[in-house]
Amino acid sequence: MDFNTKPLLEDNTVLLTPLLPEHFNLLYEVARDPILWEHHPMSKRYEKEVFKDFFKIAISVGSLLIVDKLKQKVIGCTRFYDYNKEDFSVVIGHTFIAKDYWGTGYNARVKDLMFNYAFRFAQRILFYVVTENVRSRKALEKLGAKPGQEIKREYDGRTLACIVYELARNDKK
Repeated sequence: MDFNTKPLLEDNTVLLTPLLPEHFNLLYEVARDPILWEHHPMSKRYEKEVFKDFFKIAISVGSLLIVDKLKQKVIGCTRFYDYNKEDFSVVIGHTFIAKDYWGTGYNARVKDLMFNYAFRFAQRILFYVVTENVRSRKALEKLGAKPGQEIKREYDGRTLACIVYELARNDKK
């Protein structure tokens, strides 16, 4: 069985479903909050024209829409990428969740669904986080991911310092 970067995953409260072109307006309603992007290298992503570029890429690489099942409301987006069968690893990233859901446990539920799925195929899950993105770094550490080496990555035409976080199958909380 091959790793599918666009699985349908759900529990009692959250649904992760493949992102489709018709989801643009629903997802942009979440993304248009400038606070979501204040620590992000694309800090203007709340602007519709900038978000359109992100969305085009998100559709092309198979991102997942995050839905609050209890309220039937779109609350964000995430994705799997760079699955490496030989290295038994996969990357999770490009996640954003509506500010109203910060600190509510929804990010942990989303990641738990993703971790349980990914660990069926991989031994390690990686996350690339821009060094200055303290909010994302703290969220990953709460989930048990450990900071590792600092690397340089190309991101939207810029070279940025990133920390590689790792969660091994045995380290999952």
